[in-house]
Amino acid sequence: MGSRNYLPILLLLVVIFTGCSSTRKLTYFNDIAKITGTDSVNRPSQLKVQPGDILQITITTIDKDVSLLFNPNIGSTTTAGNNIEQGYLVDSSGNITLPVIGKVYVKDKTTTTITSEVAAELAKNIRNAYVSTRLINFRVSVLGDVARPGSYKVTAERATLLDALSMAGDLNTTARRDDIMIIRETDGIKTYTSLNLNDSKTLSSPYYYLSNNDVIYIKPGPNRPFATSRTIQLLPAILSLISLATTIIILSK
Repeated sequence: MGSRNYLPILLLLVVIFTGCSSTRKLTYFNDIAKITGTDSVNRPSQLKVQPGDILQITITTIDKDVSLLFNPNIGSTTTAGNNIEQGYLVDSSGNITLPVIGKVYVKDKTTTTITSEVAAELAKNIRNAYVSTRLINFRVSVLGDVARPGSYKVTAERATLLDALSMAGDLNTTARRDDIMIIRETDGIKTYTSLNLNDSKTLSSPYYYLSNNDVIYIKPGPNRPFATSRTIQLLPAILSLISLATTIIILSK
């Protein structure tokens, strides 16, 4: 057998070895030995309102006119393409202004607390008022080596790092999973932290649960500059198929 006949076999071995060595780098939480099981994690604290947030406070009473006073946007239609959030903007001092009630300080309070306080104020003048509060401009940004980088709206009051990565189409195969940067701003101060998706302790990190306007940056791996096209990303699989086909042809002769 000539030296050229060994080339397909060598290529096949290289592809197999490369695939086996990189599998652990592509999976999450490698230190979890069992597929099933339970583990205790820190219960996440409720999201706290900050200046710049927009709150949707719905107040319903048995009097339709009173309800309309508190909810002027009920029944109104928005122009197509208008993405302006309808709600109460939290000003730089941490206040919102409600009809009848006036200013309400909401900074660093949860939506549950705000609901209770607004309901208590309304009870002084209005009976049987129902109040609900939602944060409606909850967004996170996912940048870097992911399938669909961008800014994503979160409809729930809680979102995790994995939720955000799912919205962004997950990490690319070339992305680093051991150094995920989370950028968070609170009271005008930015904090930075690194999370390791290969370590299950990440699930207990206070940064695992996201806050409004968090930025998630996924660093590219060392081979990222060469993975600029889909064809190059599929090259190992293509070489594997070519090598296997060539080997079968040689052995069949």
